[in-house]
Amino acid sequence: MPPKTDPRDWDRLFARRQRRRGPLSALIAALVIGMIIVGLIGLTPFVIDQLETNRAIARQTQIALQTREARATTQQAATQSAIPAATATPTATTTATETPTPTPEPILGRAQVINGGNIRREPRVAAETVIGQVCVGDRVVLLEEQTTNGANRWYRLRVVETAGNCVPERVSAGAEGWVNATLLSAPEP
Repeated sequence: MPPKTDPRDWDRLFARRQRRRGPLSALIAALVIGMIIVGLIGLTPFVIDQLETNRAIARQTQIALQTREARATTQQAATQSAIPAATATPTATTTATETPTPTPEPILGRAQVINGGNIRREPRVAAETVIGQVCVGDRVVLLEEQTTNGANRWYRLRVVETAGNCVPERVSAGAEGWVNATLLSAPEP
């Protein structure tokens, strides 16, 4: 025979009332909140350090861009001032002097930029060596090859043709510098 149902059991099992929390759950909640606060305080120096590092990199990039613009302006002014001076002076006599023809640098090959990245003054990764950016599709002439740290292969190159405007910091055709081999296609003769 089944046991009889007591109405008090029904209320005890199915009533919708709030359970009271004891001192143990209050202690656990306080510990969790304390750990969160300590974690936030511990992360603060790291976040501040990252912000300062980002500011320093941005400052170095800005200085590099200003230096590059100043060099370009100086070269442009020198070129413009040299052209009128050379054409304004008449020569009365012609002398038979041989002008040495500059020997072109030997070319290792040609390549195309397949991954955009930095072009540098020397074959090492440092913020102060960045000249500008090469972009995907740029065509280059390889002038020299160098291997550093046993496995890093670098090419000194000259940008022959640029492909579209990808970033404001990109170099123009004729720029020379060092690029890591991972940014270039396989050299073609």
